[in-house]
Amino acid sequence: MTAAETAPETELKTSLYSAGKSSLRLSIVLGWVRALLGAAAVLSIGRVVDLVVSDQPFGASLTVVTSALLARAAIASLLPVAATITSTRVSADLRSRALGAVLKVGPWSGRRTGETVTKATEGIDAVGALAGTFLPQLVTGMSIPILLAVVVATIDIATALVLLLVLPLIPLLLRVLEKRFASVSARYRKTADQLAARFVDGIQGIRTLKALDRADAYGDQIALEAERLRKETMSLLRVNQLALLAVDTLFTAGTVVAASLMAAVRLMDGAITVGQAVAIVLLGVMLIEPLSQIGRFFYVGAIGRASATEVKGLIAEANEMEDSAPPLKDVSEGSVELDEVTFTYPDGTEGVRAVSFVIQPGERVALVGPSGAGKTTIAHLLLGLLHPDSGSVRVGGVPVLVPQRPYLFYGSIRENLSIGKPEASEPELWAALEAVGLTTTVQQRPGGLDSQIGERGLQLSGGEAQRLAVARALVVDAPVVVLDEPTSNVDLESEARMRDAIERLTADRTVLIIAHRRSTIAGVDRVIFVSDGQLEGIVSGAEADRRLGQSGGIEQWQ
Repeated sequence: MTAAETAPETELKTSLYSAGKSSLRLSIVLGWVRALLGAAAVLSIGRVVDLVVSDQPFGASLTVVTSALLARAAIASLLPVAATITSTRVSADLRSRALGAVLKVGPWSGRRTGETVTKATEGIDAVGALAGTFLPQLVTGMSIPILLAVVVATIDIATALVLLLVLPLIPLLLRVLEKRFASVSARYRKTADQLAARFVDGIQGIRTLKALDRADAYGDQIALEAERLRKETMSLLRVNQLALLAVDTLFTAGTVVAASLMAAVRLMDGAITVGQAVAIVLLGVMLIEPLSQIGRFFYVGAIGRASATEVKGLIAEANEMEDSAPPLKDVSEGSVELDEVTFTYPDGTEGVRAVSFVIQPGERVALVGPSGAGKTTIAHLLLGLLHPDSGSVRVGGVPVLVPQRPYLFYGSIRENLSIGKPEASEPELWAALEAVGLTTTVQQRPGGLDSQIGERGLQLSGGEAQRLAVARALVVDAPVVVLDEPTSNVDLESEARMRDAIERLTADRTVLIIAHRRSTIAGVDRVIFVSDGQLEGIVSGAEADRRLGQSGGIEQWQ
């Protein structure tokens, strides 16, 4: 069970709805004022009836009725505005916090991309709707009947007591239905997340599906997920209709009948007047209205609560990581220190175990070992993409990564170059392109720096994409550079250009090279050997070359 699931509901509300707190309170107050204005109008109507029966002037009372109803209508027109403000504020705040949490946790949270996207979009919208409509209606729906019962007590205490005995049955029934609804809505949210995740997977892997001629089969799987979602949606609606039936049919009729019978009995007993009897019946109708609204918004409340648990879990993941982070000490710019670092992936796979080493500013170090030894895990820990379970990672400055397969964002060359340094000037961008030999290529493209490169840079060749990634790293001007064999996926001509570009990038900087080939470690100061997630040894570059020559390569070295 997650922390979000065990958190008290009050904590859930405080943490998730804080941005809309003022407008949420306003909605509740407006609901109370609207109900009291309605009660004032009803009492005035009763007064008018009594005046008519006794053949007395009723103009003043009729003015009160009109004024109260007009004011009530004005308040009613403000309620949707307050609800929209609350929903918008809560959604905007949660979306910002969710994005921050995703960026802090990084790409290896164990969550599927589609599930995260659904939580941050549809899920947060549901929480916003919950805050804007269901929560204020829940508070007013439980409190307004008590206020109106007090108003009835000013007319006749006996009738008020009877109505107060009937009212608690409605919240009790709604509570029973809510428990039933909780399991159904949780299944709905889970099914919706799975469908979204499968859809996003299909979009991301569309080229592979087409190449393997499996697009239609994958579409059939999505159709099955969609059918499961339809069934869960119908289950939600079925329970919601039960809530509406219980409130609107049974208790609405029951309360109105009880109020009418009491009014008739008390009138015949001479305890109340005709006008007061009319007022009691009308107040009985008003008394059930807020509870009926709860039934109508029950669907919104159930979906919102299930989504709130998921969104809270997403945000809490980053908060827990922040709380458990060890205190960091200051380190000199360009230095890298790992101290007894251990990390395990969400599926239980151990990435590294008790790894410690120090890289001095300006030093060139290669990280080598067999496939699965933990090299990439160490690099991702250093870059902040992963966070250690124990131990500490300290880096003097913000490091930059040049990977084997760089990710380029949809947009222009300018946007991709300046993403790490938005304030970079145009001369800086051209200087970076010149350093990697892309100046002529960019100048020849329509739009130059503003030319579009497509999703994931598909309008560039593999070599151009790699060099653009190096240029992006040059613009950042980071003190620490991590190279994950960036020349392994390009042709010989592009590799030569890449090596020149990398030489410019790594000049006078601290460099960690993830080496998969023996040629990559040429010229490094030291080599760190890892195997099975543990540090095997650290030797000089010359000694490492000698050992690798004897063993036949990195994969065979021990």
